[in-house]
Amino acid sequence: MTLSPAAQAILDRYAADDAPGSARQWEAMAAEAVLRHGGPADAQALLPLFLSAPAAHEALVPVLARHGDRQLAARLLEATVDGGRLRDGVPPGVLHALGRLGYTEATPLLWEHVDDLYDVSKNACLGLLHLPCEDLRGTISETLEKHEGSALFPEFLPVLTTKSNDPAWLDRLVAWGENRASVDCNGGLILGIALHGDRARTAFTRLLWNDRWEACGTSTGSALWTYAGTRVLGLGLPQLYADLRTRLHTGTDPDGQGDALRSFITLLDFRCADVWTGVAAAEVQPESLDSLYSVLFTPTRDDSDTLTELAERVFGSDDLLSDEVRHLEDALHTAATHEWALRAATSR
Repeated sequence: MTLSPAAQAILDRYAADDAPGSARQWEAMAAEAVLRHGGPADAQALLPLFLSAPAAHEALVPVLARHGDRQLAARLLEATVDGGRLRDGVPPGVLHALGRLGYTEATPLLWEHVDDLYDVSKNACLGLLHLPCEDLRGTISETLEKHEGSALFPEFLPVLTTKSNDPAWLDRLVAWGENRASVDCNGGLILGIALHGDRARTAFTRLLWNDRWEACGTSTGSALWTYAGTRVLGLGLPQLYADLRTRLHTGTDPDGQGDALRSFITLLDFRCADVWTGVAAAEVQPESLDSLYSVLFTPTRDDSDTLTELAERVFGSDDLLSDEVRHLEDALHTAATHEWALRAATSR
């Protein structure tokens, strides 16, 4: 199979010892292109480079996770684990990758890392999310119950509630987040709620606009997992925008209106950047960028507000958030143009 141009460029630079001084930044940009437009051959070709210096080539881990296979996962496990633990210097994203690739043999390894440092625990939980975990069902339930109701806990442990096969966990996660959980520790609760599927839509939409959850808080990190949750549930931005407009036109709380609009702006920012969350269930086909641009920024015959007009009305035309919306309008227009160019190039 032919390598993508970006993967070939990465290999060529290192083969020629021509990597720039800012190699990590350059490699991250090239790896992003492979992640979006590459394939299995790229993952196979880039694995030896990653294994030659895992810490230096951390940007390649998402490529391995998305485009690899079970055979690659076996090689990855063998080379990065010693005595049931990740070797020193191995990025914790490898744990996520092993689970994402469906390598069930790694299940005990991932569980061993759940109660660990934040980034290690997060990647272990996200990896387990992609595995059956049948032999861990009781252990997962017991561990969840031990932490339930705590303000601070292994943040991503709640994404494993669906592994318990107990539907009552949906309401328990909602109560946990509304009553006790710290907003610094609720990203896993938010994603965990979304993973309960269609019956979680009402609860998820409610928490999305509820400032108690700070669901779209970027400082806490919850925003990314809220975005992932919208994708898991198939809640497109046009649908959320219609809900937002209704809230803004019928609500009487200025602070609440501002919080809701701020949340939507954050979600739009993630969509413009087409951020990869690493959660397989979130990889549903989103709305096209040109259709989204039309919904948000094209005036309609019924004189409905554009997002720019809503922001200026809620925040004021000179506010930084109104400026951000104007920048997002330009960014979305550019991204939609690139999307059309990609369609044209790949249809030849």
